Amino acid sequence: MTRLAITSMYANPIHPGHIECLDLSLEHADELWVIVNNDRQAEMKRGVKSFQDEQFRLAVVGALKSVSRVFLSIDQDGSVCESLKMVIAEAKSTGKYSEIIFTKWWDRFASEIPEAVLLRSEGVRIVDGLGAKTHNSSDLVNKLKNKADESDLKAKIAELPKELTEGHYLEIGNRPWGVYYVLEDSPLYKVKKLIVNPGKRLSLQSHTRRSEHWTVVSGVATVDIRHPDFKEIEQIRMLRPNEWCHIPVHHLHRLSNTGTEPLVIVEVQCGDYTGEDDITRYDDDFGRK
Repeated sequence: MTRLAITSMYANPIHPGHIECLDLSLEHADELWVIVNNDRQAEMKRGVKSFQDEQFRLAVVGALKSVSRVFLSIDQDGSVCESLKMVIAEAKSTGKYSEIIFTKWWDRFASEIPEAVLLRSEGVRIVDGLGAKTHNSSDLVNKLKNKADESDLKAKIAELPKELTEGHYLEIGNRPWGVYYVLEDSPLYKVKKLIVNPGKRLSLQSHTRRSEHWTVVSGVATVDIRHPDFKEIEQIRMLRPNEWCHIPVHHLHRLSNTGTEPLVIVEVQCGDYTGEDDITRYDDDFGRK
């Protein structure tokens, strides 16, 4: 009897880390089927259109020697649950496979993935922790969110203390209030570092699909968090290093730096969508809508 491994990836673009994961998957099975996330999912993950369109990515992955079959994801969220139902049902219908497993990279573990419940119910074993993530797609595309911001961003970073801008990150974005770094980006959460320049503040805003948690690393934050039923009533508090606040879904909120030093915040977003377009602005110093 034959063992089948199934895995999923964005391959946007494909890089040596993907190849390593595929090769390691085949060490646990005789055949490998790959689900490639579609363009909608790729845009949801990064907040911008896919670097390479889904048909191109599908063709590239399908051409790899280690891959027996390739499928385009039919899911519309950050998971591949519906796609897995379809693929597993097809594999079982053949009667060919003695075991079906689902493989994941070293940075995603069985307890974390949204597909875990479905896989257990289907009797599919999860093999996680494959390989070492020495590459990522964001490095290859460019860590800068908007290439047009490059010169302005370099000038801003040059003015900041070196210890605030060093470190590993997936993406960097320029904003009129300062700079943000994406430290981790997963289907159900995103971690950012925000550096707010002295005298600047973010827009008064809310989100419909995520909550946020702010922890002050350095500087003093002026935070305004309002219940959606009392939008006109300011709720101001001051947060100092190692202090934090929670912002529930739909609550209006604003972050300000009224001090003379850069304000550094670690922001954790939790929800089924963390794209940059999930934002409603009520007031903005820079005229953004």
